[in-house]
Amino acid sequence: MKAYIESDRLTSAERIKAVVTGTRVDRVPVLSMASAYAAVGAGVPVKDFLLDPKLAFDLLKRTQESQHYDGGLSYSIPDGGGWDFGGDLQFHPSPPHALPFIARRAVSSPADVEALEVPDPRTAPAAGRSMAFAKIASENGFGVSIHGGSPFGLAVSIAGPDLLLRWLIKEPNVVRALLRKATDYLLTIADIYVNEFGSEKITAFCTYPCEAHALVSPRVFEEFSLPFIVELHEKLMSKGVKKWLIHLCGNHTKNLLHWKEEIPLLPRTTFAIGHEMDIRKTGEFFGDDHVIAGNVPTTLLHTGIYCDVFEASKQIILKMKDRPGGFMLAPACALPPKTPPQNVQAMIDAARQFGRYD
Repeated sequence: MKAYIESDRLTSAERIKAVVTGTRVDRVPVLSMASAYAAVGAGVPVKDFLLDPKLAFDLLKRTQESQHYDGGLSYSIPDGGGWDFGGDLQFHPSPPHALPFIARRAVSSPADVEALEVPDPRTAPAAGRSMAFAKIASENGFGVSIHGGSPFGLAVSIAGPDLLLRWLIKEPNVVRALLRKATDYLLTIADIYVNEFGSEKITAFCTYPCEAHALVSPRVFEEFSLPFIVELHEKLMSKGVKKWLIHLCGNHTKNLLHWKEEIPLLPRTTFAIGHEMDIRKTGEFFGDDHVIAGNVPTTLLHTGIYCDVFEASKQIILKMKDRPGGFMLAPACALPPKTPPQNVQAMIDAARQFGRYD
């Protein structure tokens, strides 16, 4: 282990920058996509971790320093957008590693959507905590992330998946009205962050679990989600946001052409993809202009053993490390909180052994 660490020629920040800018790098970076994982490893209840941004920062920083994975520090409250808009966020009394859930949604009728007000992110319970975390991170030399999408995912958090899916058929204009308010909220957050931190420090982190084919059709994506994604990208770029990490969670294969031809993208955007997509074919589709990250199955990371995670990581690295556009190894989705630390280590060990560019 010590020999591997000493053979790393670049720091984590230098390694990520080298891949994103397309310059010489020592080895494949390993993104952890870890959040509540840091709490579980420290024996801290997830509730305490999520509700205390300073505690979250300290645990995330300590975990990254001890395990030597790459990338920034990731903090967000699951279903936080639905909480901000007036939903009732609750935590399970046990087990302590359980993630929160929305017990009561902010809207249950079209009239509720019409009356719904866009909250002030600075005083909203989830966004306010994210801003406090970002300020702590910035003061300690880290970059900051803003939630750059998706509006559709935020709408799901506000209304709940069952109701929103019914409205897509019965009340499409209500869905569009809700998407309008979700988009306005994300843009308000972006304005605050740019004014507070400067666009050069900001990465737009965009996650799209609710647009995957398992939940909605490509037609729904094109008709309802796509116009608001285009608007967000255009406006965030106009504010000077130049660093982008887009997570296509689940299978988005039939939506990829929209990402390539209609959604504004800056060169060297990073696409992190789920295990449901063929990572090599996706890399070939996006070509040399963009970085690909992924896609070690999260189920394997959660329930597998070291040697299996190491082998899966090795095979992904061997397929992807030499693509001209660049590659980072990462979980297929957010790292499960109870992932055994040795399985995270397996990804890092595989990158150090098979991902070098000497």
